[in-house]
Amino acid sequence: MAQRLVLAVTLIILWVLPARADSAFDVLRAYAHHGAGERLNTPEDEIAWLKKNQLVHGELDNFPTAAVILYRVDVEAYLKALGFAGSYTSFAYGFTDPVVVHVVRKPGMAPFAVARGLPGAGGVTTIAAELHAMGADTIVHVGTAGLLSPAVPYGQLIISDGSYKDGAAFLLDDDPARQVARPAPDLTDRIARVIADDKLAHVRALGFTMPIYYYQPAAILRGLLAVTGPDRPVFVEMEQGSLFALCRVIGVRAASVVVASDRLENRGGTLAQGFWDGDLDGLERQAFAEVIRAIAPARP
Repeated sequence: MAQRLVLAVTLIILWVLPARADSAFDVLRAYAHHGAGERLNTPEDEIAWLKKNQLVHGELDNFPTAAVILYRVDVEAYLKALGFAGSYTSFAYGFTDPVVVHVVRKPGMAPFAVARGLPGAGGVTTIAAELHAMGADTIVHVGTAGLLSPAVPYGQLIISDGSYKDGAAFLLDDDPARQVARPAPDLTDRIARVIADDKLAHVRALGFTMPIYYYQPAAILRGLLAVTGPDRPVFVEMEQGSLFALCRVIGVRAASVVVASDRLENRGGTLAQGFWDGDLDGLERQAFAEVIRAIAPARP
């Protein structure tokens, strides 16, 4: 009898009380306030699987500690142009993230690896995390960018002092107040010294990471053009913020050197994109060469 009474009371309560509304998920808040808790999906298992099932001929043995993520499809052409023909091996892997890596071992200099870059946060963080799992503790991003400042001329190397974070960078960072993701200062300074010693035109500047290329929000771009002061972003690119944030999490030194392919301008209220008609390929190859000098110095 008592059990029936409890059941009856329970049914009455459920009938009288209003149904609970479906819980909502605040995406933007979750991105910024997820805390510093457990993180899932690390690359070590992937690399262990590759060693056992795909890269079974020692491709990952004694993997270099320094690596470049190069945003050019013709990585081999760059290596050959810089005198590395016959001094590298390559391997490829991946299904949803097709990765091509070249490992350079040339007498008289430290070894290094070059991975062909994949665009945006997902591409760069996947490659960087896997390079670290292979053995790299220094990673430099080399690619292109769009200028925001009319004061910065084309034809020079742009060394990143940081980049305003994209959504992925906020997911990787536990501090929502930190708007700018920073590279490793010592590595960035070293690259800057090498470029200065070679008397090449360059500038150190702050960027803004926009992880999409097509259909960028015009309102954000207009806002960037209006920023003044020391925190003004000078260029827009697609990977730096998330790369720097990831490398902070996993304890890797990261840096970035980019070259300007275009410039955004506000012409009487109308946004316009103008493209450089100079030798962009040659300029990016020069950036690549300077980075190699910085991370793979000569040795006896």
